[in-house]
Amino acid sequence: MDLENKIIIDWFSFTTSICSPQNIIELLGMEECPWVETHGFYGWTNRLSFDHISIMYGGDFHDNLVMLEMSGQGCRVFETLGHGNFNALFSFIIENKEECKVTRLDVAFDDFTGLLNLDEIIRDTYKCNFISRFRVPPEIHSKVYPDGHCGHTVTHGKRDGSVFIRIYDKAVERNKSDEIKHWVRCELQLRCGNCKNSGNRAEEFIRLMVEDNETIDNLYFAVLNHYLRYVKPSNTDTNKWRFELADHWSDFYNFAETTEKSIYKAPGMEYNAIKLRKTYGERFGGGIYTYIQIFGVDTLLADIEKCKPKLNPKYKLLLAEDEELKKVNCYEPVTSI
Repeated sequence: MDLENKIIIDWFSFTTSICSPQNIIELLGMEECPWVETHGFYGWTNRLSFDHISIMYGGDFHDNLVMLEMSGQGCRVFETLGHGNFNALFSFIIENKEECKVTRLDVAFDDFTGLLNLDEIIRDTYKCNFISRFRVPPEIHSKVYPDGHCGHTVTHGKRDGSVFIRIYDKAVERNKSDEIKHWVRCELQLRCGNCKNSGNRAEEFIRLMVEDNETIDNLYFAVLNHYLRYVKPSNTDTNKWRFELADHWSDFYNFAETTEKSIYKAPGMEYNAIKLRKTYGERFGGGIYTYIQIFGVDTLLADIEKCKPKLNPKYKLLLAEDEELKKVNCYEPVTSI
């Protein structure tokens, strides 16, 4: 895993009146993926689904609109198995802005170097040592995960508002706190606000990227710094808006101005041979053992052979990578989980 600080797109959804579900698949460059038709949600009756990407359609509730929704993992799948070019996707939407509407865009900063001190952020949140444009108070949540680690989250804004900020311990959430010393995520969730005056922050974000060639780094910090900053109290001034930045927030606040090169990344999928063996050798090992005892190894191999024509693209990618490693003599068989 790449442990350099980065900005990523971690959720994207939009609706359109000019695309069919097949058009959306082609727009993503994912025609070869085995999409599965299933029940819809959000008022749509049908859905095409593939690995955390959903295309909703059908029904009368949404006037024949089609919706694309990609969760964080779906974005990683698009980056790996689709063409992965969010700018091309955004350009299509802006070029057809009368027929397309962005409903949500999440942009996240992953900090691995200690720019975001979550303990200090929690402390200053409790003490109200921050300036915020949100009308609702922040919230602090704690959760104990199955591995025993406790993760903390600080949020600013309304979850369904036009702008929502979430700062949390990503290492604990991903069960990687024993492997990764520091991984804190500061996430901007931008939506089409429910209030008429709130505007569509998500659509404005991508419009500035497409039409004004703004970098995602500058836009991320422009939004974040407009809505939130942590400060240190003054003994001589009662106007909080004139307070200096808190020491723990200063480097992060000024990051875009002090960093010459963009840190936007499209990290793609993390699936690898070790995860493959862990999944099927550990999680499903008991079921496979039982199958072999009842039906025999030959029957298992025969059934598996039938699956080759409809092999999931992520497994095809894994096989291709494995083949390339063998060609350059870098092949190291996975012998332990």
